Amino acid sequence: MGTQTSDKRGFGQKILDLTLVLPRLFYSGIRAKLAWFTGSLIVLTILILSFIYVRQQTEILTDSYDREAAISRKYISSLVLELDNISQSLIRIEEFRDRVSKQTEALKKYKTTKTVVQEKKVSFFGIKTSLFGALGKNTVRKTLDTYYSAYLSKDDIQVLEKNIRLQLQQGGEEVVSDKEFARLQAMAKKFVFTDREVNQIRKRLAELKENQEKPDHTEISAAEEDLRKKSLLARKLRSELDEHIVSILADSKKRKIKELGLDTGRFRIQTFPVSGIIPGEASEPTLDTKIFDSESSLNQAPMEENLEEGLKSALSSLLEGAGVLGEIPATSFQQNGLELQALYSPHFRNPASTERAKLLESRRSTLGPWNNYLREEQEILSELSKIPPILETILKELKEKKPPIPPFKDKEFKNQYTKYASLVRKRNLLYATYLRNNPPKEEEELEVESFGSIRDSALEDQILLRFRPDGSDYGKSVQSEEGKETFQKRWNSVREWIYSGESETPTTKLKALFPDGIIGNSRTEAEQILWKLDSTPLISEASEDLPTVVLASNFSGVIRTVVDRTEGLESIRRNRDRAVLSALGICGFSIFLAVFISGFVVTKIKRLIRNAEQVGRGDLNVEFEQGGSDEFGNLSVALNQMVTGLREREKIKGILGSMIDPVVIGEAMKDLAALKRGTEKRVTAFFSDVAGFSNISEKLSSVELSELLNEYLSAMTLILKDHDGVLDKYIGDAIVGIFNAPVEVDGHCLKATRASIKMLDKLEELRSGWKKGQKYIPDARDMQIRIGLNTGLAKVGFMGTDALASYTMMGDTVNLAARLEAAGKDYGVSILVSDSVHSEIKDSIFTRKLDLVRVKGKNEPVILYEAISELKGVASAKKEIIGLYEEGLALYLDRKWDAAVKKFKESEKAKGKDDKAVQLLVERCNEYKKTPPPTSWDGVYTRDHK
Repeated sequence: MGTQTSDKRGFGQKILDLTLVLPRLFYSGIRAKLAWFTGSLIVLTILILSFIYVRQQTEILTDSYDREAAISRKYISSLVLELDNISQSLIRIEEFRDRVSKQTEALKKYKTTKTVVQEKKVSFFGIKTSLFGALGKNTVRKTLDTYYSAYLSKDDIQVLEKNIRLQLQQGGEEVVSDKEFARLQAMAKKFVFTDREVNQIRKRLAELKENQEKPDHTEISAAEEDLRKKSLLARKLRSELDEHIVSILADSKKRKIKELGLDTGRFRIQTFPVSGIIPGEASEPTLDTKIFDSESSLNQAPMEENLEEGLKSALSSLLEGAGVLGEIPATSFQQNGLELQALYSPHFRNPASTERAKLLESRRSTLGPWNNYLREEQEILSELSKIPPILETILKELKEKKPPIPPFKDKEFKNQYTKYASLVRKRNLLYATYLRNNPPKEEEELEVESFGSIRDSALEDQILLRFRPDGSDYGKSVQSEEGKETFQKRWNSVREWIYSGESETPTTKLKALFPDGIIGNSRTEAEQILWKLDSTPLISEASEDLPTVVLASNFSGVIRTVVDRTEGLESIRRNRDRAVLSALGICGFSIFLAVFISGFVVTKIKRLIRNAEQVGRGDLNVEFEQGGSDEFGNLSVALNQMVTGLREREKIKGILGSMIDPVVIGEAMKDLAALKRGTEKRVTAFFSDVAGFSNISEKLSSVELSELLNEYLSAMTLILKDHDGVLDKYIGDAIVGIFNAPVEVDGHCLKATRASIKMLDKLEELRSGWKKGQKYIPDARDMQIRIGLNTGLAKVGFMGTDALASYTMMGDTVNLAARLEAAGKDYGVSILVSDSVHSEIKDSIFTRKLDLVRVKGKNEPVILYEAISELKGVASAKKEIIGLYEEGLALYLDRKWDAAVKKFKESEKAKGKDDKAVQLLVERCNEYKKTPPPTSWDGVYTRDHK
């Protein structure tokens, strides 16, 4: 029983332990970090991919909608073109009627009368007879048209009416009744009348603003208000006319839309004429595809204010900003729970000339060899543009003559047009030459074709009223040789009609070339259009050019396409939400898997930690077990290499234990191999020695000697280190130091000198202390030191064996420094420096030029200087003493022995105490007086001892 209870407790304890352990697995230690990192990384990755997916799918959806919308716009554009042509034709008919009735009286003065004698006739059973003259004769006066009295005839109007009615019947697939057609004509007539009033008010308003010195603002405001009202009325009348025509065509066009597969429930396309977009007023579309599917949620949604603002902004951008071919950014918005996007694009009439103008515009920045063509053509245009003003004057004079003379009968008129036609042929020949010499690539053929055809194409588009404009004229004119010949023949015939001046109205032969429409302008009107096109450059950055002129002329309005993206975006969001849920599930599983797998990883890490702790306690005999070829294996190899490196460092420390200077030890720890290799660099070598130390050491006990040396060497070494020097070695009481090695020291030469001066001051301080404390023997209390300094190139490095080594310097620079320290005894100076040191310190240290000598073992002479103190604050008396000495040295070098002796003595006297340097030079002068040096003597004294 007790055993059973114990088992239960043990099982319960295990459950409790597991309950306590499991949470720790998920919130502490590397397992938790790895698990949460893995899970977070997966979630973040999936979320980022989901975001990218949503963005890509939205872009794909938008592109897809754009392509579908473009197809829809293309068809709707052709429908609008057809609608616009019908409306314009109906309006033009009424304008013709109005113009004919108004010009009847005006043209009478250009008519002529003719008297004709005719036999009287009677009719018998429908047959007229004069009864062989028995009835007599009548004199009849007939009124005949002249060249200037002729205009587009009523026959042209009837042809246009017939074709418009036929077009409506074919489009609507039902016969248009006389009553229905009469209603359309009445609506067109009302619009023409209102539009004429708008033009009259606009003209009167311009006169009020320009021709009065003090404009009547009240009258101007009234005129502006009349203009606004009449413009709105004209827009409303035109909209009603368009709506009525659309209602006739609606059923057939709806069937056509369904056949083409255009989704009128997803796309709502509206067209707005330029004249119908008025600031401050709601815009009325000419055509709205809502009529083809009024039940869809998109077409039932009201067009809110932001769409109106977008429309006006798009028109402003096309007219003033980016140009009629400019890119108009799409706008996305939400409305009535729908995700909508509004696209805006320009609508152009006359597709053939519009397409050629677009091709020319695209070529503007990549003209290549055609840039030269433009320059040569410009010369032709300059000549050609001089002719129209002359022709205008001639035509005015011919019209005013009594009777008026037709142009074709005037010789000067013919001569000017002969010249005009010659320049046009010259231009055509230039184009053909460039086309032959610079054959275009296949993708450039249409662009290059537009260079030679845009003027004629634009002329045809502007004078021709087409019956059924389907936009196919451009394709026909470029896709086959037969089509090219047909259109070239039409264009040449139009030019011949204008050039000849034989008929103010199109001839029967000319009309026959245009089965798809009628010429809606007189020759005079067509002539003005021709002059404008022929004198405008193809492409120009400095002035108005053909692409600009043609596109501006053909630009008729804006097409707004509203796309319903609700279903597509909802589908994308659903996919995104599923991806996020999947990410969370994968995250949970990955966290569990990471905790499980990390158990193996943690075990290996713990073994590494235990071994690392042993290394931390100083046990460098540890060896990390190999972990295979994975990262743990690489880590084990690296750790073993680290332990080996630590062992090597300990070995280096043992080797460097014989070294003194910590700077050398630090550099050796960084790169012992580099120190062992050694290098040659510029250093300042420092040698110091205690004068007569042998006598002192013999009189001191070993304890006192040790204490004296420790006190002296410690003080001097500290000064050496404070000035960035490195201790090379101690040689008994002597100190050897290096400046500028192994580490770089700026101004090392000056620092070595200042350290030397500081040492003298410190020694004086030590001596005072010793005297005061009665330490050591009297000789020790008065001890002096000598220092030698030299700077130059020396070999420096870590030299010796692994058991015994030191960082030292070698070379002539070092040897000379040692010689200088020894030479200080002869001159009785404490600090003796070479000329190379002097050149570095002369601006900061007060020195005395002592002698010019050749040291033992060297051929090159050395100028010796005594370093005395800092230059700043030196007393003038001291400078005077040094000056006297250096004057004596100059006289000595100049072989003026007596004068030199005198100066040296004066220097010693001014100094007030014995000067060994003076005594040495005076003795040498006396010797040279007795035994003068050879004539080749250069003032250098050769020392025969170190």
